[in-house]
Amino acid sequence: CDFSCPFACSGRFCFLHAPPLSSTAALLTWRNRPFSSLSSVSACVLSRHGAVERIMAGRRNSNPLKLNHAFRTLQLVSLPLLAASSCSSHTDCGPCVNSTTLGGHTCEWCEMDAQCHAVGSLESPCYPSGKAPWCISESSLSSCGKTSVAFCSGAMDDSRRAQQIHLAFAGATGMRVSFKTWLQPNESTVVVTEVGSSNTMQFSLDSSVNYIEDGGYHHTATLKGLGEGKSYDYYIETDGIKTTTRHFKMADANQMEASVLVVGDWGYGEQGHAIASRQRIEALKSSTDFMLIAGDIGYADDSFDHASKCMLEFCYETVYDAYMQWIENYTDAKPFMVAVGNHESECHSPACITRHAERAALRNFTAYNARFAMPAPESGGVMNMWYSFDYGPIHFVVINTETDFPHAPEFDYGDAGSVLGMPAGHFAPEGEYLRWLEADLAKANENRERRPWVVTVGHRPWRLAPKGKKTEAAVEEAHSKLFEKYGVDMFVAGHQHNYQRLLPLGNNTGVPFVISGGAGCDEWLGNQESSGKVDSQGQTDEWDWRYWTMDTQVGTLEATATELTFKAIASKTGEVFDTVTLKKEAVVTV
Repeated sequence: CDFSCPFACSGRFCFLHAPPLSSTAALLTWRNRPFSSLSSVSACVLSRHGAVERIMAGRRNSNPLKLNHAFRTLQLVSLPLLAASSCSSHTDCGPCVNSTTLGGHTCEWCEMDAQCHAVGSLESPCYPSGKAPWCISESSLSSCGKTSVAFCSGAMDDSRRAQQIHLAFAGATGMRVSFKTWLQPNESTVVVTEVGSSNTMQFSLDSSVNYIEDGGYHHTATLKGLGEGKSYDYYIETDGIKTTTRHFKMADANQMEASVLVVGDWGYGEQGHAIASRQRIEALKSSTDFMLIAGDIGYADDSFDHASKCMLEFCYETVYDAYMQWIENYTDAKPFMVAVGNHESECHSPACITRHAERAALRNFTAYNARFAMPAPESGGVMNMWYSFDYGPIHFVVINTETDFPHAPEFDYGDAGSVLGMPAGHFAPEGEYLRWLEADLAKANENRERRPWVVTVGHRPWRLAPKGKKTEAAVEEAHSKLFEKYGVDMFVAGHQHNYQRLLPLGNNTGVPFVISGGAGCDEWLGNQESSGKVDSQGQTDEWDWRYWTMDTQVGTLEATATELTFKAIASKTGEVFDTVTLKKEAVVTV
């Protein structure tokens, strides 16, 4: 039996010329990569299929483990091809998962498109294996996370059910609800009921966006005309499929206190060194009003670091989806306010670089701007790139440290640079961002009696501890003079994967910096190993500084009319290891 196939290893199935039967080498090798010629692969496999029995019969006295490997390898290759037409004929999950070919289960049900596919089919949106949570199969060859036909109960509903729910402020009497569905529902409604009242309101969608093939749909609805200080229950109904009831509370019109959870550079899961921070966030949920993240959200662009399979598989969307679902039990009850970071700009994994369609679809902060819906319309900002909002005694200005100012880090190209990066930036006419920023800061400065504190939030800082050394000259040139001119009280940043703070001393007119970028990410451990575990502080003529790399951390920003306090918190222990308090006299009108 000569088992050779006359084509090269150019795809998911790599066929090698078979050695003589006396050899113990595998006849076929699985490479887990997309293939380019299904017809030639089918012809090769199907024409040789009858040889399996002859191989087994001729090798009865050989090592059974080696024979089993040869047979299983052939099974891996041939069964998906034999089953493809059979699987596609099933329109319901149960028959799909129960389907067999040659005595084995060969189909999987993908909730992302509500269709039946052959195990390992490239046509399935549930490929690659990182999308295992959303497929069902009883095949031992499948990587599906759901391994029993019992999971088919409700599978059709799950394809249209709202998931990854998150809130954002939308003005004093508004709230935005964003969520994802795998399939585009025909009808979607957010049903809101005031707590303690029979007053029920229904809101339709503002937008539905599909930005990448097989990536699902991202939806946003703006809940308008809500009462300040009121509490609301809500659920999302898509094609008659309801979520569980969730709850949120609006800020009071005269509220002069705030407690904000602050994180930066926060990745996903164990690989992202992010679990301790996730647990700390859960512990702080009841005592904080909303979460603010200073850029680098989930690190989907570093997904190729999450496991060796993602070096070749396209995992960007898989990691982003898992991250958003992971934090949903905070974000569906309390707003999740985001600032743009460099890791939002594009996909630059090896798999993405070789897949032009996905790479192009994800360029220029596309996923970031599709998944979130910040209050740019209410504040004159642009998308999620820059905007502002009020909460209690604080006016927050979320700035853009990445694009749309002279020599911005991603002025023309994304994070991978001009060689590997895709075109980026230019979200508004030249100069518009800085004109908006100055106008917003000027207006906030005139409103100090109502909101005494002005806090800016952005990704890249331009001063670092220890000793206040300079970095990011273009970011400083664009922002620092405006911050000083209009008396910004604190700048909260990330980008550095640790905790730092700098407080101006003497004649230094600079703005206090808090860098809270140590929540944990794929790059965090390498950064800590490079710097070492450090806890140092000191003073220069211009700065009082603290530099802390001991572990992952989060923070809280608490405010009253007279005090603004940032607390840096060790994620594992909950220890408050640094506190910054700014004070001013109360001159407040409500």
